[in-house]
Amino acid sequence: MEKSKFIKAFLNAKPLPLDNITEARRLENARSSRSAKVPFPGHIDNVTADTAAGTTKVRIYTPAGIGPFPIILYMHGGGFSIGSPETTDNLCRVFAKTAKAVLVSVDYALAPEHKFPYALEECYRTALWILENDVALNIRADQLIIAGDSAGGNLAAGVCLLAGTRKDFSPIYQVLFCPSLDLQTEHQHKIKDVNDNLLTAENSRTFSHYYLQDPNDVSNPLVSPLLAEDLSNLPPTTIITAELDALAAEAIAYGKRLQATGIAVIHRHYLGQVHDFVLFVKSLDEAREAVEYSGHDLIRIVAE
Repeated sequence: MEKSKFIKAFLNAKPLPLDNITEARRLENARSSRSAKVPFPGHIDNVTADTAAGTTKVRIYTPAGIGPFPIILYMHGGGFSIGSPETTDNLCRVFAKTAKAVLVSVDYALAPEHKFPYALEECYRTALWILENDVALNIRADQLIIAGDSAGGNLAAGVCLLAGTRKDFSPIYQVLFCPSLDLQTEHQHKIKDVNDNLLTAENSRTFSHYYLQDPNDVSNPLVSPLLAEDLSNLPPTTIITAELDALAAEAIAYGKRLQATGIAVIHRHYLGQVHDFVLFVKSLDEAREAVEYSGHDLIRIVAE
């Protein structure tokens, strides 16, 4: 299959040194900070959320307009152990602008220093903080959307599962970009004509090792949402997958399970694209399209 120079460069990029997580984070943060920014017609604020269990740094994107706005809780990817709101800054700019929603990007605590379920519970508490501060944030507390990419998509699905059982809030929608939804299954990482140095089987095992206190946690639905027995309490969902992504199969399977339960699912599959291609909204037309279409999905669901 013919791939663009951009995709080829991505697939053959030098892998991060995951055996030195401090250096891997430094390199990822440096890459993110060098990225040219997508214009955002609104304001962006870095603040600290005071939750019941401590403080969490968040980045808030407020679009132009009067409000109150729908609210998106967003979790970045990075194998639960690298990345920050800066990693997904351009994606969040496009998403918030297109959806005409306030977006709160969570700078959740990373593994291996903080293992499951720390990050998941922190993201859940951030959702509670958002709803408690609806007036200050100029949002509609009854229009909460949960979203994330890659490992952040895992956390987003986990937050929705927790919300379905705890009943503290009811998300009206979830958006999952190239999500990791099944840490239990050994994936087929060697896709024909693909040499992905960033998402290898070894890297996936390393991320899981960093994230989990107990290897048996891989079968916990809050770690592997695809394995949840009951998905009936989940909201309508948009799922974005990529042809050259080893995680696409589990996301597709998750979408089919949701549909079998009677939950509305919009699934968009991008041919010739790689894992987490949506990060490159500044330079890749398909990435911008995927994020903008997802934003339009939110506009429709809010209008219903």
